[in-house]
Amino acid sequence: MSDDPPSSPPVPSYDELAALVVSLQADLARALERIAELETQLQKTSRSSAKPPSSDGLAKPPPKSLRTKTGRRPGGQDGHPGSTLRMVAEPDVRLRHEPGRVRGAGRRLRAGR
Repeated sequence: MSDDPPSSPPVPSYDELAALVVSLQADLARALERIAELETQLQKTSRSSAKPPSSDGLAKPPPKSLRTKTGRRPGGQDGHPGSTLRMVAEPDVRLRHEPGRVRGAGRRLRAGR
């Protein structure tokens, strides 16, 4: 093993550094152009382009109601007497509702397709 200090990489010349800067600037310009394209695509929705609504994902615009607000709360208003149909102890008529015959009921199921 030698006692020489580790050699450092060669120092690039001015022309090599200038070429590297030009190359990196071109790479940066291409990357910024691509980022701008992708951001434009992200901003497109079915309302602002010819994309189908299914491509909007989960970020759907809230539905716009055509009804105007009246300022009242839903349901019976304060002071309005309620009315409820009360159950009686003895009904006037009793009707029996039974399901009709179902075609295929009671038969074995066929194997799945």
